[in-house]
Amino acid sequence: MPDASPRTPRKISWDVLRVVAVFAVMLGHVTHQGALLHPELVGYPFRVTAQFGAAILLVISAFFVCASLRKGEPRRWLWNRVARLVPAYLVAVAVTYVVARYATIRFSGLPFPPGLSGFLFGVPQGPPSDPSPWYIPTGADLLANLGMVQEWGWRYELFYYLDGAYWTLPVQLIAFTAAALLWPRRWRTHRLTVGLLWALILVPLFLRFVVFDPVSTPKLVETFYYGLGLHRVHVFAIGIAIWLWAKRRLAHWHVALFVLAACAAQDLQVFPFHQAMPNDPERWPSAIGFAIMLLLVCLAARGPDWRFPGLSRIAPAVTWLAGISYGLYLVHQELGYILARALLNLGVPGWLRLPLVLAAAVLGGWAITAGVERPVHRWLTARRDRRKTPGKPQVKDSEPVSVGGAS
Repeated sequence: MPDASPRTPRKISWDVLRVVAVFAVMLGHVTHQGALLHPELVGYPFRVTAQFGAAILLVISAFFVCASLRKGEPRRWLWNRVARLVPAYLVAVAVTYVVARYATIRFSGLPFPPGLSGFLFGVPQGPPSDPSPWYIPTGADLLANLGMVQEWGWRYELFYYLDGAYWTLPVQLIAFTAAALLWPRRWRTHRLTVGLLWALILVPLFLRFVVFDPVSTPKLVETFYYGLGLHRVHVFAIGIAIWLWAKRRLAHWHVALFVLAACAAQDLQVFPFHQAMPNDPERWPSAIGFAIMLLLVCLAARGPDWRFPGLSRIAPAVTWLAGISYGLYLVHQELGYILARALLNLGVPGWLRLPLVLAAAVLGGWAITAGVERPVHRWLTARRDRRKTPGKPQVKDSEPVSVGGAS
């Protein structure tokens, strides 16, 4: 049975970290990554070239996996997470596909295939009239994204990501499933747990840089490496290590080693050639940003809450944004590019285009959170609980979860 002890008050420090991380992701995608994918999307007043936000969100997610999993039954806990993550993701995929089909055909200057099925799945005829045509998603892309198997086929040009941000969902589901399976085991001693955390950091590096070479790694090996999320397991390891440290189960020197190892692993995994490639973010801003945010996570985990006078005034807004940040993460990237291109076609300058795209992402994030994520999660968890304990819902209210939210 879940722990009946009262909840501790919500800490503004965690909400601040989530909001900073998710806006770092959004600004990096809109101002930097967008121009790499679509060269016409330039003219913003600044560029955010650092990449660390998604990794920090996964660190926070891993921390709260420990905090929440210890209070309940693992299978029930896992269903709670799946019920929260997956429905909103599936709706975001469907909406993105339909909007992207319409927008990319228009942006490329092609005629729409006849009929509804033609619009959704047909191949537009003729050469594109626009000098910078956009990739038009296909039915295979839709199915692959709904099944979260994009990473297993794009290298072979079988299908592609509808939105580059979607890579985190299968990685998280794999991590959550592993946590639910490992948590109740009697052999899971403290020493073995710490050893497993070190293995999560070091073994993927050994595979990538010793067993194989980043320059000549076979395509099949890369597919399995990324498909299983081995390039990001270090962020889950450091999140768990920080939780152990916050509970006084890990010494200061030991968590310091974990932080240093996680920073090194992050740099090596994001920049395996030890320098930024043309389509990469900048290396040192990314490494420094990740390290600073990791230290702030440590302060939030073990230090007092950040109830500063100025921060207290904006705490309701920060908490609200943190609450919709998973929805924000789902809808900001590809739909943001499409909106940016539409605004560009209308002649909107970059300094105005940027706040409009960010505001639209906030609105879309709120819509998918309030309209899909929370109500569907309540319905699925309460329905499952009624079958086991009639008349007693599993949850009274819903809280944000996973990438972009608490876990």
